[in-house]
Amino acid sequence: MSLFFRLLKKRRCLVLSSIAASGLTAAVTLWWNTQLSGIINNVSAGIKLTGQTVSMALITMIVTGVTNYIKGYISGYTCESLSHDLRMGYARYFSLLPFAEAEKTRVGEQLSRLQNEIADISAYINNNLFQLLDDGVMFIATLIWLIFMNPVLTITVYSPVLLIMAYVFYASRIISSATASSQQARGRMNGQVETLLTLFPVLKLYEAANMFLSRYRDDVAVWERETVRSERTRARLMSPSGFFSTSIPLIILFLVGGRLVFNGTLAIGTLYIFINLSGNVSGVMMNMPGYIAAFRHFAANIKRVSPRVLTEVT
Repeated sequence: MSLFFRLLKKRRCLVLSSIAASGLTAAVTLWWNTQLSGIINNVSAGIKLTGQTVSMALITMIVTGVTNYIKGYISGYTCESLSHDLRMGYARYFSLLPFAEAEKTRVGEQLSRLQNEIADISAYINNNLFQLLDDGVMFIATLIWLIFMNPVLTITVYSPVLLIMAYVFYASRIISSATASSQQARGRMNGQVETLLTLFPVLKLYEAANMFLSRYRDDVAVWERETVRSERTRARLMSPSGFFSTSIPLIILFLVGGRLVFNGTLAIGTLYIFINLSGNVSGVMMNMPGYIAAFRHFAANIKRVSPRVLTEVT
């Protein structure tokens, strides 16, 4: 993972800006929910809404849109910068090789690595890395805010999450194993492609192309089967995770929170905040098996390409 940390260090200003933008978005989201809670409490009490309240709500909606746009722009730019540094570092390694070593380099293997491992790393950086960062910031900010509002209700509702976490880590290991099998099958398939590229004149001379083509088709079939099995395993294990992490806290919230509202010890606007923000807490747990499996896939790819990527940290 040293390569990954070098990439982050090189773009540390952009990474820190992305974290700050996620934090700002989380703060604005909590601010908006606080205003909604006050509006709901006033309406339920029969208090007429003032023009100032409505104006502040409109301003908050505009600020929410602006902060989300800024966060998306900064995180997207950061992802593309990290992917660019990775590709250029890969090219820089080969451009600095001595001529004797460059002649021994197998083009098919390096092209396969560029089209597979580095492409997968770039895809993870663009699709998963900052989404996980944003979910983590929102999770922490929301949980702290809910504890501040009503610590007893928060602990009661989200204490079952500890049991869900045990299932999440169990499921992530199985998903990771299935993903590794798919990667190995793809590696064998890429090896066949490299052999075909390297030995094509010989294969043509001895009319052995059909034999290698048959082996390549077998490897493709194995890769397809392992990939389908990996995706089915992911879907089968993540479905219970999504059900338990979403339904159990909501059921407890309605039972406990609803009773507190009827007893008059909890405002209905506060209950609304808990319901509206429950996805920020349970959503992370629901997606955690996929996050962990994707990260392990990413870590394996990083380890394979690290010796062939040069980064210039300034």
